[in-house]
Amino acid sequence: MKNTRIWQILGVLVIVLALAACGGNKEIGDENLPPELPEDAESLVMLAKFDLTLKTGVDIEEITTQSITENNFEDASLGIPEPGVDDEAVVTPGYIIILEADGETYQYHASGAKVVQKP
Repeated sequence: MKNTRIWQILGVLVIVLALAACGGNKEIGDENLPPELPEDAESLVMLAKFDLTLKTGVDIEEITTQSITENNFEDASLGIPEPGVDDEAVVTPGYIIILEADGETYQYHASGAKVVQKP
């Protein structure tokens, strides 16, 4: 049953990414996001929500976006380095996304197609 849920979530993710690549449908975005938010940021928020759903089991519709802030990260790790990985030291524009689920807040760093949860 858990595998079925994961496949459902991945299926929705593929649809969201395809719509974002084609210009997207604004109805899919989070109604809590500012209307001037760039399309790539909307896609990154959805990726962060999918990741949080997979990690916590909280239904994606129960996750709210508390804030999204543009940020320039000091390297390609988006400020969250992976052990044993030397990320390129280049300024990387992206976003800091704060999500809320079940009364807990979660911080994600995002850029391009990469979304990483801050421990």
